[in-house]
Amino acid sequence: MTAPEESSNSVRVRYADPELIRNAVRGYARDLRTAHPEVRSIRWFGSWVNDTASVGSDVDLCIVIAQSEKPPRDRMPDYLPLSFPVGIDLFVYTEAELAQLRKDHASFAAAIDRGVEV
Repeated sequence: MTAPEESSNSVRVRYADPELIRNAVRGYARDLRTAHPEVRSIRWFGSWVNDTASVGSDVDLCIVIAQSEKPPRDRMPDYLPLSFPVGIDLFVYTEAELAQLRKDHASFAAAIDRGVEV
């Protein structure tokens, strides 16, 4: 009797459907605005918007909110979707923090600003 072969514990994704991703982002943005009236803007930026996404690319979103008592890192769990077809990088800033980001980290802020409103 031979030992069974071990199964792979990794998943190989060979194709990511751009239309599926677009629909997921739009639906997430719609649900987010309904659940969180403090949301002022949702900017989708990065490789999916620049048409440079490949298998394994995540979705980059910047959510601008009116105000918050929490530090930016502590806000993210409040806005994460329950499920999403690909990884998601979420940045949650107040309007004032985004303005400061434009001064302190201009290249990152410019990437956000080049994104699209969803």
